[in-house]
This record gives sequence, C-alpha cells and structure tokens, in this order.
Amino acid sequence: MIYDWATTGKPASRERNIITSLDLDPYAQEIHNQNLQAKYREVEKNEVRLEEFQTDDADYLLVAYGTSARVSQKAVQLARAEGIKSWAFKTNYLIPFSIRTFKRALPAIKGILSVEMSAGQMVEDVLLSVSGKVPVSHFGRMGGVIPTPEEVVDSLKLKIIGG
Repeated sequence: MIYDWATTGKPASRERNIITSLDLDPYAQEIHNQNLQAKYREVEKNEVRLEEFQTDDADYLLVAYGTSARVSQKAVQLARAEGIKSWAFKTNYLIPFSIRTFKRALPAIKGILSVEMSAGQMVEDVLLSVSGKVPVSHFGRMGGVIPTPEEVVDSLKLKIIGG
C-alpha cells in the first residue's frame, strides 16, 4: 500500500506544524538570558550541595564529582597513610560550581587535583575559582574507565606535589 502523504510527512487535510526555538528578536533573547542569569544566581545561592572528607589540616585538595568522588575519598586515606595531608571535596553539581568553598579553603591549600572520569569537564571551573592562587591539575580517565585510588595518589604526587 502506498500513501500519497509519505513524502510530505502529513496528509493534505492536515495543516503544517512547524516547531522551532529560533527567536530572531534580540531584545526578547536578551530578556530570556537575563531571566536565566537570575535563575542561575538563585540556584547558586540556595542549591549548591557538596561534601567534604578529611578537611582538617590538609595541604592538598582533591576535587571530584560522581564515581570519581568515591575514588578520591579512598585516595585521601591512602595519601594520609603516606603522610600527604589531603582532603576530598565532592560537588553534587557541576553547574553552579561552588566557588565560595574554594575561596574559604585557599589560604591553607598548596595544590588542587581535579579528579574526573572525563577529559576535564570540571577542571576549568576549578581553575577559574582559584584565580591562579594555587596550582591546579587534572587527572582523568575516559571511556568509562574508573580510576583507582592509587592512580589518583600517584597523579597527586606527580602533578601537584612534584615527585
């Protein structure tokens, strides 16, 4: 059976239904973006969720989210067993990123390692947050490879501590 509407996507009796999100009015777009910015600031103020692990007396910070955060908690235990005072910071959201916590922690930190299961989705936010005040490096595994706590400690030693 051949339908005459098969090449047009609708029978002739039905009106065209064009769906588009394109709005060419720049003033309407500006208002929309201002509303999104206000929403973002509200979320940043009230919804940022994070967890900290072994925060006392730390020199080095591991920042992570998701599965990498669990791995980082174990890495902190291993690092502390080697005398490397470190702590883990787990963010539950990438957006908005918790800049306030970094500013509070900066005076005591000698370096930060961003631990991710990606090519660096979060490390740029970390770099922006610390404004060049401490060294920041990225350690990531991709393709679903889960880093081991030992790899994280090795990366911390190599990239942040320097040996």
